[in-house]
This record gives sequence, C-alpha cells and structure tokens, in this order.
Amino acid sequence: MTAIGVKDLKRPRDLRDALQREGELVVTKDGQPFAIMVGVDADGADDVLREVRRALFSSAVLRARRRAREAPVTEDEIDAEVRAVRAGRS
Repeated sequence: MTAIGVKDLKRPRDLRDALQREGELVVTKDGQPFAIMVGVDADGADDVLREVRRALFSSAVLRARRRAREAPVTEDEIDAEVRAVRAGRS
C-alpha cells in the first residue's frame, strides 16, 4: 500500500491520480500512519463505507477478545463493576 504525507492532501489532482492508480493510500503525519483513503465509484460509495465500517467493527471485536484472553476479568471484578453501576443509578 502506498503512503502519502498529510501535506500531499493539498494537491487534489495528484491525490486523485494516486487513488485511481493505487486504489488505496495510507495517509501519514510525521511518518506515522493515521488514515486510510480508499478510492470508490460514485455509485458504490455507500456500499464501500458499509464494508469499511463492518471491517472496523470486526477488528475491534478481535482486539477485545485478544485483550480478554491476555488479561481475563475475574468474577469478583465483574461483581464489583455491577455494584458500582447499580450504586450510580441510586
């Protein structure tokens, strides 16, 4: 995947050409990725956005599962959280 600097976003023609050529770009700031741009057809933009959201959700679920395996929550911690929430409702 091709990376472009955030400063390159100021050149829309070059950006459009790169998206048409590559299909997707990683936008970086100070050398660190912070966004992904995906080229879409006008007719398919809604479908692509829906799929991107689905992929982001799946990725978040996988990360949560990995964290839960690495640092499982005990029953005592769950009970304490439930008590705290219930106390906050009163």
